[in-house]
Amino acid sequence: MAIPIASDYTNGGIGLKKQSHPSPIAFAHVVLRTTEDNFKPMVDFYVDMLQAEVICEAEEFSMLRYDFEHHRIAIVKMPQVTPQEASPFTAGLEHTAYTYETLTDLAMTYRALKEREKSITPLWCVNHGMTTSMYYRDPDGNKVGLQVDNFDTAEEADAFMRGPLFISNPIGTDFDPDEWSGEILSKMREDGSEGLSAEEVRRIKTRKEIDARSRVPGFVYGLAN
Repeated sequence: MAIPIASDYTNGGIGLKKQSHPSPIAFAHVVLRTTEDNFKPMVDFYVDMLQAEVICEAEEFSMLRYDFEHHRIAIVKMPQVTPQEASPFTAGLEHTAYTYETLTDLAMTYRALKEREKSITPLWCVNHGMTTSMYYRDPDGNKVGLQVDNFDTAEEADAFMRGPLFISNPIGTDFDPDEWSGEILSKMREDGSEGLSAEEVRRIKTRKEIDARSRVPGFVYGLAN
């Protein structure tokens, strides 16, 4: 999906309210605090998961990027920081999410992370309707989403989110990542590019509708459903 810019919305885009001041042009970066013990595991996790590079590192912090931006993630080590509380229901960040260009890119990432010597596997895989998403936890317990957009335009995604299917089920439909990635990667071209036809892409991205669903399953938070 093409990434819209702020002016797309202020000039009639997809129906945001009239603005009293300019919107940002982009989301810039995330900074995560961590403990001294988890500093290196946290840096390694994000370097590995996002195939990022460490652009700047000092004793107390590390800055990572995976695209044109000078940094997208910073990990800060602070001696006074304590590990997260055991309860998943403390106030704070729910998750961050990173978008991939194609189904094949996301499937390759899932397979590569799973087949690492220290396997990294998702705790929840769900088609929300507007995205196909896979959720992981980093060494500090923060939730990280890897996703692909299911619609080609922001207008299509907006229409879905305003429609009856999303109103009835704003959570999504779970899917099996091995079955899902197996079908996608079986069509991958030798150079690693997407081998699916346009019809196959649309079918795989289209959410399989289920009954009304309004709550995230308990297992995502380590609870019984």
